[in-house]
Amino acid sequence: MSPSRSSCRQKPCDVDGRVKPLALYLLLFLDNATLGAGTNPLLIEAGKTHAAWPLAVFGGLAAALGAMLQLVALRWLLSSRHTWTRRFAPSEEKLKAAMERYRRASFLALVVVRATPVPDLPLKLVAAAGKYPILLYGLAVWLGALPYYYLLARIGHALQPPLWIILAAFVVIGLVGWFETWRRRRAAKRRQVEKALT
Repeated sequence: MSPSRSSCRQKPCDVDGRVKPLALYLLLFLDNATLGAGTNPLLIEAGKTHAAWPLAVFGGLAAALGAMLQLVALRWLLSSRHTWTRRFAPSEEKLKAAMERYRRASFLALVVVRATPVPDLPLKLVAAAGKYPILLYGLAVWLGALPYYYLLARIGHALQPPLWIILAAFVVIGLVGWFETWRRRRAAKRRQVEKALT
């Protein structure tokens, strides 16, 4: 038995070493049920060897199911009165900022945010706090994921970027987003202090 065949029996991959779609969909489900940080690199990497439309349709469905599970968890954390759950629940500051940014979570807003690289955590918090219907939320996530996931897969197929470049690019994007969030929070706190002093 060749080493490549034996390694494929131990890993969820095809004969040529590609990750099987089912394994990819499971990763997308788990990623969207937790932090959601690996979806973009996963889709670009998978797009190099897999057709774009199944990745968009079934990958979007897996992501929607994971996002629904995450919304259920967020709703429970926000409504729970147990002390230990406060460690995992979003802070009041984050929730207040999200409510100020999005007065309510509409179906169209959920679709549009998911169809873009814009972070959806603020809108997700509003949806959880407002007890947005779980199934409707999943449908919005899936519809928004269809064009976005298709585009990411097509980018992977067209450019064939090495995995390290994909990861490095999203690390840089994440750092820029973190810095921008930190800058906004600092500016907001400064405005509060100035308002209190006047």
